[in-house]
Amino acid sequence: MCGFIGLISEKTYSIKESDIISARDTMIARGPDDAGIYCYQNNDTFVGLAHRRLSIIDLSPRGRQPMCTSDEMLWIIFNGEIFNYRELRKELEHTGKYVFTSETDTEVILYAYREWGITGSLKRFRGMFAFALHDKKDGSTILVRDPVGVKPLYYFTSDKMLAFASEIKALLKLPGIQPNLDTESLYHYLTFANVPAPHTMFKNINKLEAGHYLQFDRTGSMNKVRYWDPMHYKPDRHSLDEEGYISEIRRLLRQSVGRRMVSDVPFGVFLSGGVDSSLNVALMREQMDRPVETFSIGIVGDPANEFEFARVVARHFRTNHHEILINDDDFINFLPRMAYLQDEPLADPVCVPLYYVSRLARESGTIVVQIGEGSDELFAGYDTYRLFKNLADGSYQYYSALPTSAKMLFYSTAKHIFRPNIADAMRRSLNNEPLFLGNSIAFWDLEKMKLVRNVTDASLTSSRFIKEMQPRLNGADTMWKMITLEMINRLPELLLMRVDKMSMGASIETRVPFLDLDLVEFALTIPSSLKQKNGHNKYILKKAAEGIIPDEIIYRKKWGFCGSATNLLTEKVYEYAKGKILDSQITDHIFNRDFILSVFNNYKKQKRFNSFKIWNLLNLVLWYEHWL
Repeated sequence: MCGFIGLISEKTYSIKESDIISARDTMIARGPDDAGIYCYQNNDTFVGLAHRRLSIIDLSPRGRQPMCTSDEMLWIIFNGEIFNYRELRKELEHTGKYVFTSETDTEVILYAYREWGITGSLKRFRGMFAFALHDKKDGSTILVRDPVGVKPLYYFTSDKMLAFASEIKALLKLPGIQPNLDTESLYHYLTFANVPAPHTMFKNINKLEAGHYLQFDRTGSMNKVRYWDPMHYKPDRHSLDEEGYISEIRRLLRQSVGRRMVSDVPFGVFLSGGVDSSLNVALMREQMDRPVETFSIGIVGDPANEFEFARVVARHFRTNHHEILINDDDFINFLPRMAYLQDEPLADPVCVPLYYVSRLARESGTIVVQIGEGSDELFAGYDTYRLFKNLADGSYQYYSALPTSAKMLFYSTAKHIFRPNIADAMRRSLNNEPLFLGNSIAFWDLEKMKLVRNVTDASLTSSRFIKEMQPRLNGADTMWKMITLEMINRLPELLLMRVDKMSMGASIETRVPFLDLDLVEFALTIPSSLKQKNGHNKYILKKAAEGIIPDEIIYRKKWGFCGSATNLLTEKVYEYAKGKILDSQITDHIFNRDFILSVFNNYKKQKRFNSFKIWNLLNLVLWYEHWL
């Protein structure tokens, strides 16, 4: 796992090799083991590629990047892992065309591209990756992000320059790129707790969407291609019975965990004691001749502390178990650094324990860790999915079928009576907008109209972002539609982004077995009736887990990792957040102070509906203070 930055510009653009090195070295945490740079210029173009390395596979200097083909015409900077690179290397060697000089997966990407082109290569890769390929022969550059968006890739374009990097902070170090607020992205962030791709909170800096690649030719012309789409995988494509689905899930999970054990450095598991992390431990233990390294975190006084369950699993599988307990002061002291590591705000308080447990792993000497992200989205692990499905397939569809005049009458009354989530759902029905926007909504559109000053209603409507996808979602059931929307926005741009930023901030690599592409494509085709059944979320995954992990772990009450904003917003953290938000310049410049005060007042009466709003505003304020 690494960090990279690249730049292609007109020769007249004032850029020096030292500028690129300075930008590269903002990412030392992503690559503390090694660094490299390659620059060249022809008659009219300057090209600079730079890399920071966290050595995982082939620890020798032969793995240094930027890396090139033997003729030095094709160059790559790469962040991530191709887990099936050994099989691909054998296939390439059998052609007799290529001689490898390293044991890295990076070199395999170069020659895979030479042999099969970009589309053929991406169909074969199984891994997590973001990379840039630059061809000196034709002056073209290709930027690529993996299918489900485990790794990030940002870019900036102007008439004189293309720049791209693993982190925004590296781009901001380059001459001519300024940190300015993107207003539309702010409005989306207030709803989704993240900025949906391709936008970021910084004006003119974009992030490449999951499952896309971006081609630039010598003239700077740009062509974006979606090479993988979750919407292509719909339920009931297999004629399997329940046992058939269980058997295939087990096979694919074992394959996925095995793939992610390819490493030349020590590896382990983040263990919460839930189904997903416990399966990671169990399936890793099956393939090891030594104890699994496991890591757990708790927060002093937190009712969501899961040490008890993690210890059950650790004892059962005889792991080498590590724990860390943090308190409010640890929490608050980390927040300014969190804003720096995030680059743009990610309104999830889990960022804090994620960083501390990542640091625990690093300090123990464990550099690679498997995590359970993606399971709840793929296998329907949330009660909110059931709630929205029942609404969408029940009363909401009947309400939506009413004449517009009737809906207008109901809405004009309801918006003054019902909670904002209900009133906003009625507004969306009136405008033919979708009911489900995501599993973690901070401010509904109606609330933003009160929160944000001096803007038109239309510019605040984040539900338009989801509505644009609706035509492509036709012909499938409600649960599948929700899961697919999560795969496009919340999973890559909030959940996976928080893991990448916090784990790399502690200089460790995290791997995600539940998001192996073979498993993802199969899981998307499992009938929704098998994902939530008999009152159980993740029904089919839990059945697959039986006999692998203890039943007391499979069927215990679900907690999110370290709980949620409700329990993590302790009294001391609440007071810190209140002071920060009310004293911030952005509060006076953009927001309605009276509405923010009402959020704090309502928090005392209804923590559940207001904790996440406070976290959203706190992350925004911390980001604004640091970057702007």
